[in-house]
Formats: sequence, structure tokens, C-alpha cells
Amino acid sequence: MKKIYLVFGMLGALISGTNAQSFSDNFDSYTSGAFLAASNSAWKTWSNKPGGSDDAKISSVKAKSGSNSVYFSSTAGTGGPQDIVLPFGGSELTSGTFELSMQIFVESQKKGYFNFQEQTTLGKGWSIDVNFDSLGKFNIVNTLNGTLLTGTYSTNQWVKVTVKINLNTNTWDFLLDDVSQGTFQNSYRKVASMDIYPTQNSSFYVDDVSYTYTPFTLPTLNGSITYIDKVLGKLSGQQVIPQVEIRNLGTTAITSAKIEVSYNGSTLSKTVSGLNLASNATRVITMDGSLLLVSGNHNITANLLEVNGSADDNSTDNTKSISITPLVPAIGKVVVAEEATGTWCQWCPRGAVWLKNMDEKYHGYVIGIAVHNNDPMTNANYDGGLKTKISGYPSMVVDRGADIDPSGMETDFLERIVVAPKGGIRNGAEYNATTRELKVSLITKFNTAVTGNYKLAFVLTEDDVTGTTNGYNQSNAYAGGGNGVMGGYETLPNPVPAAQMVYDHVGRIIYPNFSGLNNAFGSTINANDSFIHNFSLTIDPTWNVGNLHVVGLLIDPSGRIDNGSSVSLEEAIINGYVSGSTVLSVNKNTSLQNGVQLYPNPGKNYFGLILPAEVKGSAELVVYSAEGKQVHQETLTNSNNQINTSEWPAGIYFGSIQSNQGTMHIKWIKE
Repeated sequence: MKKIYLVFGMLGALISGTNAQSFSDNFDSYTSGAFLAASNSAWKTWSNKPGGSDDAKISSVKAKSGSNSVYFSSTAGTGGPQDIVLPFGGSELTSGTFELSMQIFVESQKKGYFNFQEQTTLGKGWSIDVNFDSLGKFNIVNTLNGTLLTGTYSTNQWVKVTVKINLNTNTWDFLLDDVSQGTFQNSYRKVASMDIYPTQNSSFYVDDVSYTYTPFTLPTLNGSITYIDKVLGKLSGQQVIPQVEIRNLGTTAITSAKIEVSYNGSTLSKTVSGLNLASNATRVITMDGSLLLVSGNHNITANLLEVNGSADDNSTDNTKSISITPLVPAIGKVVVAEEATGTWCQWCPRGAVWLKNMDEKYHGYVIGIAVHNNDPMTNANYDGGLKTKISGYPSMVVDRGADIDPSGMETDFLERIVVAPKGGIRNGAEYNATTRELKVSLITKFNTAVTGNYKLAFVLTEDDVTGTTNGYNQSNAYAGGGNGVMGGYETLPNPVPAAQMVYDHVGRIIYPNFSGLNNAFGSTINANDSFIHNFSLTIDPTWNVGNLHVVGLLIDPSGRIDNGSSVSLEEAIINGYVSGSTVLSVNKNTSLQNGVQLYPNPGKNYFGLILPAEVKGSAELVVYSAEGKQVHQETLTNSNNQINTSEWPAGIYFGSIQSNQGTMHIKWIKE
């Protein structure tokens, strides 16, 4: 998207009061069909080419007032090309108060969008992105905060949208038809322009745009509370250590400050000295002690009690209070986010940044898995499965839901974390450092009775992965900062050399395949039923055992992940390996697997299967390679069967046998 600068034009622009600025435009003086930026220099285009492909045309089809409005639409996958910018006076607004208002008409089943640019140089930072979806919901987000505010709006009718900002206290109020939908604080502390851009499947009209800005005159001694951090977007039951940002909105340097934070009957106090905080500078103060978040809506309030040992000259900005309503996570629920990525993908750093942010913010409640494509960290089995769920790179699926951009994962996470899972998984392991054989047990216990084909998959992930070849160089579209801030990638080159890259959450393997073990629990499951599944593999010598995580995925009949589990390999070993009746492990010579005799194992040109006497009628055998590719399928009509494997490559194979006794599983090694 592209954004703006404001040069006062012939319509409605005026300056009044003490450097106050106002602007308004109802588009009625323009000719229908004319380009907006070409008609009035107060409006710009992202490419700064009035009348070009990113200019928008005046429309007489709909109008809130008078006869004209501006129409935006796009069916392109990347949106656009229209991209209209309205600069707020040509400067970056950092203090005082600002208010923008406009009318928007989003057509049925279509979308609308606008954003505020943080800097006069376009693309350096998006203060807010305001999305109106096709279902009557809006959400306000940005890169640093994630979701700031959500709610509903009326489609197919005019809606007045107002954004009020107190830049002194960093308080943002979003209103629809003059009714506040909620206030929020923002990691971006300034605004410079508005950008109106039609995203894919957009169709909307804009009318009656206006803004007013009132500057602020600094008093002599004045401190302001501008941000309360590390408390929003959390879950009930989490312990948080608040951070409070103070700003010097006076002309005299601040050398000391006393701060108090209160929440749900608890108060934290701290006095800091030696600040030497210059005029307009900010400082983040980490409070001593923590607060336990509880369910329900409660205010958390920060007060600046003293500045330089006394009260300051302006008490109106000394207090900041925000309302927090921590979500109550469903008992035992862990959300799984699978990211489609690759070192060749220039936008994929976004996925890595969001996985890191989510892990820091919701540690223990979210499992991130980076599924690499076409680079040295690719697992063909995992990559091939995830590609069936996505439309491009980077992409992400949360609990195997809709394909989304990684920046939207928090919204999906918050929807899924409150959904009670049908079951939970306990991960155990046993590791032989000499042979590098890893044995894993996943114990699944169901919380409620269910029916249908529930599946199970085992995943191994690795953190702190590095490499030396060119394949580990990360392509980086954020280099130089032209595409905004992205977790530090804006300060790195393009590509980022392998020597500077560390990859986390790397999905090393998924067994038996992306879809999971078919009918892993039978078709009817009772509440409190428990099942043990065993897996084994030889750890690749290039993997760092100390950085591995054992992950379990419980997949429901629709293909969505019902629940996940993740522990470090060290924790899994402490939990212990438990051998169960469903075995996907290496067996020597003739063995009994779920009552099935399998011989010889390992073998070369064939293996024999003797089915249990309880199996009546035919049984269906399906065999997969370790990469998840189906290599064999046949109907077994005899109790004693011989399977020709002469054409199979050497390796490990998994099989499932469906019969009147349910599902039996085997694992066989071809030498």
C-alpha cells in the first residue's frame, strides 16, 4: 500500500487559532469521472503521480452528502492499484490532539480499508491498519501491537468513521456513527497521513473527509504517562510485569520520577532517579514485582506521582488507565500455528517475527512450527502437506483453519484458545545418544465422548538452526526500512547472510504424514479413554538434540487440529517413554504389532503378515514411506499374507490395517 502528504489545496483547507489546522472535502466541486489527486493537490497518490494508475476517480453513483464521493475497488490478489494519500499538513504529528472523520460505504460481501502512516516518508511505518471485512466486522491492527480493537459495522450503508487521538497521552478512540467502539494505546506514537487503499475483494465509497489538529505548547516541567506495556492481549492466569513509558512534555529535563501501577486491588510503586530525560524524550520503566491477571474486565492504571521530586505543571496527562479483559483459555488447550516459509521468500521474515512475538506473548499456549519450502530445512512430507492448505508464501494456518497472512495469526489464536479441546496429549521420550535412536510416546486422553475419525501426528521441531551454505541466506524485502519495521529485519541486508541468521521452530519431521495416523483411536471414543502411540526414528547427526521439541497433534475428523502438545526433548525424557499397544517403531525379526505378526523385520524383498484370529473377513492394508507417500495398497483376504517389496527403496515404512477389529499399525524396515 501507499500513503500521503498534505498540501493545502483549493478546497476547505484552513488554519485557525494557535497554529490549529483543519481540512475538509466532500468532493462535490469535482467532475464525476475525474481523478481526485489530479483535481486537488491536497490529495496525493502513493507514487506521487496524479492522474496515474494509483489515482482514484470521483463517482456520482453514491454520496452521503451532495452528489459525489470517491470509489475504491480491487479484485487483484495484492489489491490496488488505487492508492490515495491525504497528508496531515505535511509534518509528523507527535503531540497535541488530532481528529479525523469520514463517511464510508462498504458494499455487501465486499471489504474496505484505510491506514494511518506514521512518517511523512511513505512506507516507513503504519500507525494503524483499519480493516472492514465482508461479514460486517472491523479490526484495527499494526505490526508492533497486533490486534488493537475489533467490533462490528453495518455493511451496504453509509457509516461515519472517526478517529480521535490524544498524542500527549497516546490515547486513541475509534467511533462509528459518533459512538465509541473502544479506546486503545498505540506503539506508534505519531501520525503523518491517511492512506486509502482497496485490498483484494474491496468495493467501497468514501465521502465527507475532514480532520482537525490542535498543537500542544510545552509547559516548563511536565511528565506524561504514554504507554502501559506487557499487560494487554494476555490470558487469565498469566503473571505480568508491567512496563510504563513516561514522556517529557515540558521544556525542563526530567531527572527523577515516581510511578504507581494499580490493578484489581494490587499496587506496584517505583521511584527512579538519574533519568536525564530531555524534552520530548521517552523512557520505559519496568515495575518491580508482578500482577496476576484475572478473568473479567478490570482497569489497570498508571500514575506519575512526582517529577523531579514534586508535582509537575500539568496534571492532565499524569494518569493513564486502560481496560483489560483477559481471555479465559479453555482448560488444557494449546493452539498450533503452522507457518509456510522459505529462505528464498523475501516477505517470509514476517512469519518468523510473528511466531516469535506470539511465543513471547502467549508462551505455553501456542506452538509455532515453521514449515520450510525449497531450502535446506525442508521436510518434503511436511511441506507437501501444508502446501495443500495455502495459496502462497508467507502463509499461516492456525489449528489448520483458513489460510492467513502471518500478521493475522493473533486474531485466529484468540478465537481458538477459548475452544475446549476434545482431548489432551502427554509427550514422553527415550533417547540413546550412542545410536541416536529416539523413541517417543504420545498418550492421548479424551475429555469427552466423541465419534469419527480422529487422527494423531508426531512432529519434531528444532530451534537455533544455523547453516553456512547459500541456502541459509534469508531473502529480505524489509532491508533498508522501505517496507516498514519488521522485528529488526529492516536493519539487516537483503539477503541476510547465513552467518547472521538463526532459524527457530523448524519443522524437522511429521509422522506418519501431514493428515495424521488414520483412525488412530477407533470410531467411537468414550470420555476418559486413553491411548498410547509410539514412534521411533534416528536423529539426523546435523540436528542439535538440545534444541529439539517433541510435538503432538490431535486432529479432528474435519481436519482441524483439536489440540496440540509440545515439550523440549529434555522434558519429554523426564516424562518417560511408555510403550503402548499402537506401535510405530523398529522391531527386529518376527514381531507382534497390535496382534499382527510381521516378518522378517528388517527385510529385503518381502515381508509377511499374519493377522490375528479375531479378524473376520477381508482387511485393507495401506503402506506409506517415511516421507508420507503411499507406496502400496491391497485387500487382504487371508490370515497369512506376503507383500512384495522388491521395488521399494531401502528405508522405513508405516502401514495401517483396517479390519472388523478396528485399525492396526505396523512399521517395517527395508534393508
